[in-house]
Amino acid sequence: MIKNKKLLLIKNRRRTAYYFTFGGIIAVFAVMGFIFATSQQSHATIPAGGKQNEIGQVSYRFYSPSNSANPGAPLAGTNTQAILSKPGADFRLRVGVQNKGLFTKSLAAVGEGHNHGCAILSDNKAYCWGEGAWGALGTNSTSDSSTPTPIYTDGDLSGKTIKQIATGDWHSCAIVSDNRVYCWGYGSNGELGNGTYNQANAPVAVSTSGVMSGKNITQIATGFNHNCALDSDGKIYCWGQNAYGELGNNSTTISNVPVATSMNEFGGRRVKQIIAGFFYSCALTTDGSVFCWGTTENGRIGAGQTSGYSARPVQISFGGKKVESISGHATHACAVISGSQGLYCWGKNNRGQIGNGSTTDSYAPSPASVSGILGGGKTIRQVKANYEHTCVLISSGDVYCWGAGDKGQLGNGSTSDSTSPVKVNMLSITADNTISDIASGSNYSCALTTRGYVYCWGENSHYQLGNGSSSNALTPTSLSTPGRTIGDSAIKLRAEYAKKGSAVTCSAVNGAAWRAINGAAKLRYATNGPADGTAITKISDDPALPDNTVGTRPQTIVRKNSPWTTFVNTQDIAAGEVGVWDLVLADRGLDRNENYCVRLVTDTTAAPGTSVDTYDVYPEFKTAPGSLDLRFANSAGTTVVNPTARFADATTSRNSVITGASLSDSNSKQIEVVNTQTDAGWSVVLSASNGSTARWQQSGGTKSYMFNGNSDTQGFLSVKFAAASVITSGNSLSGSSCNTSGVQKGSDLQFQAGGANANSITLMSSSSSTGQLGCAFLLRNVGLHPTIPAYQSPGVYNLPMTLTVTAQ
Repeated sequence: MIKNKKLLLIKNRRRTAYYFTFGGIIAVFAVMGFIFATSQQSHATIPAGGKQNEIGQVSYRFYSPSNSANPGAPLAGTNTQAILSKPGADFRLRVGVQNKGLFTKSLAAVGEGHNHGCAILSDNKAYCWGEGAWGALGTNSTSDSSTPTPIYTDGDLSGKTIKQIATGDWHSCAIVSDNRVYCWGYGSNGELGNGTYNQANAPVAVSTSGVMSGKNITQIATGFNHNCALDSDGKIYCWGQNAYGELGNNSTTISNVPVATSMNEFGGRRVKQIIAGFFYSCALTTDGSVFCWGTTENGRIGAGQTSGYSARPVQISFGGKKVESISGHATHACAVISGSQGLYCWGKNNRGQIGNGSTTDSYAPSPASVSGILGGGKTIRQVKANYEHTCVLISSGDVYCWGAGDKGQLGNGSTSDSTSPVKVNMLSITADNTISDIASGSNYSCALTTRGYVYCWGENSHYQLGNGSSSNALTPTSLSTPGRTIGDSAIKLRAEYAKKGSAVTCSAVNGAAWRAINGAAKLRYATNGPADGTAITKISDDPALPDNTVGTRPQTIVRKNSPWTTFVNTQDIAAGEVGVWDLVLADRGLDRNENYCVRLVTDTTAAPGTSVDTYDVYPEFKTAPGSLDLRFANSAGTTVVNPTARFADATTSRNSVITGASLSDSNSKQIEVVNTQTDAGWSVVLSASNGSTARWQQSGGTKSYMFNGNSDTQGFLSVKFAAASVITSGNSLSGSSCNTSGVQKGSDLQFQAGGANANSITLMSSSSSTGQLGCAFLLRNVGLHPTIPAYQSPGVYNLPMTLTVTAQ
């Protein structure tokens, strides 16, 4: 406080306080952070299991960083470009690489033949194996095949794909992409439905000139020597042998073209499932009713008759219970009761295949003894009634069989029959490889796992197990599908990146542009994050699976901190599976607003001549445009919003008075500039928010005076740098140490109307930001000295000011 001795006679001295304020309610130094941003604008094979497997990069997703094995929140959707939040940002990237070997799509597509089997693989083609007599395999040959072999597609099937397949005794049928039915194999009973009684070694079209004209076929069932089809209207059509009325058309006349099964007996009910066995057929309706027709021998149609046949559908009774699904292949059939809690079977029971503890035929549905395997709330998911044995898949993922066991049909390592369920010995089943589906042939059965593996057991005299052998299997053995599992550590990969530049797509980027991700690259592995090699798990935000895949096979975290940048698959990858790696990455911030591409490649040094075969997608991200940021920060690094500078009180005088305050200090408010936008220089300027005509304004009053006068009688504001300093620390985005070279504090100046400093004083400037991107520069201890005019009315005076940082 300055006192004027000449005013000592004044009794009541009046004092005037002056505030230099930034923001707040009185909006002084109003907008801290007017930021002037400038903008600148990315076929080989891998050995596995002794054979070759094609692999392809098929999916990706970007995430925010995280120190755990699970990434942070997604930055974008699956296979969608992400934009990084800031230059130098850490982020995560999950990349999926698929083993594109062929796999079995579903066991519903596996046929249940007498001595052969068929399946639809991931290329939507049918493959068959086992006994090839009469052309049953559809390979345009009558030779047996010990492993799955593609059926012949150059004839009637040219250009078509398989949707559903079923196998009879020595013939097979399929629904194809045009929703028509094609059959092949033995045809002496009209089984092929093409108007002849001839054998066909390759698929031929079932006639559509009659009752199936224009019909959309949704389901096919093959029996001993007849077949049935279900259309989208719930109507049934059958063809082939009809000695016992198995075609259901109220006739016993054989037919080599489809005939319409009588629907009158269904009472308007809609059929949802059909089966065909040895001289009989059955249908399940949407209301849970079951109808059968054909021979009554051994009780096959379950209606109580002990002799003769029925050429029309008859309803069978389950004591008021509703049926969920049915199965029948040979001389007995089974039905799963709604709620999957019960199982009823009927028909021949000479080997205990009905599962009721006896070997007596049952002419009406009899409850199977399954309560012992359904404890703890378990339910039946699927049943398969085979030649002389039955199998069920229950909700725990376990498979149980009963009946004949002399050829290993029960899969429990024994050749003994059993009249009650025994558990199949699935040694290959693990928590991540459970049974999802089952199918059965005459004296064998198969199971499909969630990883796309197929295991079969039982008779193999005609290679029906498809494992390359002709020996029976008492426990499950793997089906030899063309696709092979990639063993763990069989792939050694490296992650690479490239600037997309002017390329339209990442696939068009010049090969020479790709670089390995490492510590010296523009894209590097992050310093912080989970340890390299940490096992990862599936998460709900994983990249979505593309079509025609089995599932994901999580691998590891990739965050290399050494010159060695390669990594392997720590988990095997089955055919059709997508191996997923989680890359922990950091943008070094050297290129702003640029598009980058990422890919995984096989390390050709470790595996000469190999690489990822295909790139369905490339992970693509865009770096942040950068910014030129200005703020007030305290010593803890916290932003100080719109601070206020309070000047020392001054006593009103007839002479001008000088007072002072700190614009910035070394503790509570430091002026900070961080440049991640441009290599050019920049400057920080202080100015009055309301322009060069702004004035100190009395709070609650009308008095004012100039902040940029030309004399002390007008008042003016000076900025002092005697105690000021510029400091910095840490490293730049390029990794070099930050320093203050080229960064200068301002010189002592006062605001003065009519001149260059009428409303502009430079506080700090940098001649260049090369090598300094990302560095924080702090300007400390800048002083402010206003000169108050003589005779100024007392009061509190405010002057809003603004700091601006501008790229040069």
